[in-house]
Amino acid sequence: MNELRTIARKEFFQAITNKGVLIAAFIFAIWFPVFTTLGILAGISGDPGTALAGHLANLSVVLAIFMGYLFSSDAFFREKKDGTILTLLCAPVSLRQIWEGKVLGVATAAYGMTLLSVLITFAVAFAFSPIGITLPWLLLVHLVIILPLYAGASAGIIGSAQLYLGMRENQFLGMGFVFLFIFLIFSLQAFISPEGGITIQTELFFLVLGIVLLLSGRRWAGKLSKERIVRTIA
Repeated sequence: MNELRTIARKEFFQAITNKGVLIAAFIFAIWFPVFTTLGILAGISGDPGTALAGHLANLSVVLAIFMGYLFSSDAFFREKKDGTILTLLCAPVSLRQIWEGKVLGVATAAYGMTLLSVLITFAVAFAFSPIGITLPWLLLVHLVIILPLYAGASAGIIGSAQLYLGMRENQFLGMGFVFLFIFLIFSLQAFISPEGGITIQTELFFLVLGIVLLLSGRRWAGKLSKERIVRTIA
């Protein structure tokens, strides 16, 4: 347990002190949500609180996935490129503990950035809305339970993939994830209408899917071996 906390703490502080990753995360966390939210508010014909809650529920899930990818790329792939993963593999900890510690640290940073994005987006919406906005209590449940689940699932799957794949394959992983990210945006917008608000049914959908994704990443990590990772570095 101490080893897990040590690895998680190391990855978290490394994530929040990496200026390049932080700048990219801040730009995306502010620019994309704010402008899409202003567009949603401009076309609202009903209750702005309902529409904003539905919009934030959909958008924040995609943001949590993207932030998990952004921070995990630095935590996993960077260590393969510079060779420091070899030192970590020689430490007296299991590969599962290494994966879990890294995912925990990365997911914490990704979740924090996603929450910051949601707060900034809400502040902008509140400032530009012509009438008062009241958000449903279910959105709080979404922020506390659903978002960390997706941040962890994203970090876990991307981390497992980057450990499993070779150096050349990892270069294409980022491009594939960008296309997946765009697909998720349009799919969620088509599947869940923002003006429908946030419902128990949509939250159950997000919860079940998030658990499946998180367990899938953990199962993939369980199939890894230290020998496999060493061979992919060459």
